[in-house]
Amino acid sequence: MTETVKQWMSGDPVSVAADASALEALGRMQDRGIRHLPVVDGASRVVGVLSIDDLRAGLPFDVSLRAPARGVAAESAREWCVGDLMTHAPVTAREGDPLYEAVEKMSERRIGCLPIVDATGRLKGMLSETDLLQALSTLLWTDRTRERRLAPQPELERLVADLTHERDALMRKLDKYHALERDLATHAGREPGDEADSSVDLTELRLTEALDALAIRRLRALDHALDRAAKGQLERCDDCGGRIPLARLRALPGTSVCVACARAGERP
Repeated sequence: MTETVKQWMSGDPVSVAADASALEALGRMQDRGIRHLPVVDGASRVVGVLSIDDLRAGLPFDVSLRAPARGVAAESAREWCVGDLMTHAPVTAREGDPLYEAVEKMSERRIGCLPIVDATGRLKGMLSETDLLQALSTLLWTDRTRERRLAPQPELERLVADLTHERDALMRKLDKYHALERDLATHAGREPGDEADSSVDLTELRLTEALDALAIRRLRALDHALDRAAKGQLERCDDCGGRIPLARLRALPGTSVCVACARAGERP
C-alpha cells in the first residue's frame, strides 16, 4: 500500500493573508511554534509561503521564534507586509499524492514545507519536515524510495534556478489573470452575459486584484536579481562590496545591499 500525503500532513493549518503585516505573521509563528505559514487569498487559495528564514533575512532586527519584537525593532518592521517577503506561486501537493513524491519535491527544491491543496488550489493542510521525520520514524522504506541522488549544485546556482522557477510560475499566474480580464471586457462589449457567470468572474477578479500588484512587484524584484546574477553581481553588496547572504536574496531578490548596509542606510 502506497503511503499518501494525507496520512502524514498536518490538517487545519494556521495561515495568513498576503496583505497582513510581517509582524503579525511572526506573532502567529511564535504562538504556534512553527517555522512556515501558508499565505492564502480571500477564497483560501494558496498564493505563497512565508518562512521564519524569510523574516530573518528581510526584517531589520534579530528575528526569533521565542522573543517578540518590541519598541524600535517593531516600529522598524511595520512597513513590511507578508507579500513583500513570501515566496509567490509556491510548490504544492495534493492529499492523494504518494508521500515519496512529496519527499522528492521538498528534497529537490530544498524547501521545508509543502502546502497541501485541493483541485481548486484551496488550502487543506501542510506537510513539513517534522511531519516527514515522524513518517520516517514509523515506516520502513520500500523499493519505491528513490536511490538516485541529485548531483551536487552550488548554492548560488540553486538559488538562481529557484528564482527563475518562481518567475516563470508568477508569469503564468499573471497571464491567466490578464487573459480572464480581457475575456470579460470582450464579452461585456459584445452581448449581455449570464448574470450568475458574470458574478463568478467578477468575484475571481476582485480576489486576485490586490495580489496582482504584489505579484508584479515581486516579478520586478526577481527580474532585478536575475539581471544581477547574469552579470555576476548577485551576491555582492553595492555599498560595502561584501557578500549578501543567500537567505536574504531568497527573501528579498530585489535587494542589492547586505543586512548591515541596509540597517545603516535604512533601505531594503
